Amino acid sequence: MTLLNKIATLGPEGTFCEVATKSYLKTCKLNYDIEYYSSIKKALSAIGTQVQMGMLPIENLSEGYVNLVLDHLIDANLYICAELLLPIQFSLVSHTENIVDIDAVYVQFVAKGQCAEYLDTLSGAKFITTESNSQSLHRLDGSDRAAAVVPSHMLGMHDFSKVVENINDYSNNQTRFLLFAAQPNESVKDSSAEYKTTLIVLDDDDQPGYLEGILSKFTKREINLTSIASRPTRQQFGKYHFFIDLDGHQQDENVEAALAEIKQSYKVRVLGSYPKATLVKV
Repeated sequence: MTLLNKIATLGPEGTFCEVATKSYLKTCKLNYDIEYYSSIKKALSAIGTQVQMGMLPIENLSEGYVNLVLDHLIDANLYICAELLLPIQFSLVSHTENIVDIDAVYVQFVAKGQCAEYLDTLSGAKFITTESNSQSLHRLDGSDRAAAVVPSHMLGMHDFSKVVENINDYSNNQTRFLLFAAQPNESVKDSSAEYKTTLIVLDDDDQPGYLEGILSKFTKREINLTSIASRPTRQQFGKYHFFIDLDGHQQDENVEAALAEIKQSYKVRVLGSYPKATLVKV
């Protein structure tokens, strides 16, 4: 098996990452084998060395960005080729019928934040953090007084004595996934598609008006910024790298001009331009 027909994602089988990956491969009619990794960091590190691409979560509707992914992108030479929006629903499952008897809950670190309100009602339980939702389910096997937070699409795979569905804080919960590659996406721009562009502005020389100076270049060209996220440089307090998502393609005349002007004064890396995603039906 060569590097070219593999795509990395967070495993084991059954994760939302797998659902997103399979949906992307089906839509694009790509015959790639999925390589499962036990952590997001391992999956990201495999792109370009063990696999060609990787599908990983970048942002949740309620919890915001996955900082682990942002931090990896600062130093890694990765590019964004596509995005995908996936509806996210969680359930609590257990082999015990009484909720009050549950003394431990296995929950993936991201899922815990998305189900915080319900989990707060389990005051007598100890929470054990896992790397993936599938791992939470596997840890539950053989445990009579424990429970696990799992994706609702896993419910049909097992029998449980107790199931509490839709425990996420928001009924319209969604997660945005990005397809990363070691090479930039060189496909021809589709004139009928709406695009987004993602870039990193690296804090190379902090100065008064640093962020305002960047944003003004987009404002005067009427470019809409859809998100701005900051991550500390970890060199000293008050110094940050900025991730910016904007409407448009880097080949658009106004976007191209803004980026050219910004690059004269700031260290910028464009991660890619890609079609805006629509919500996937699971």
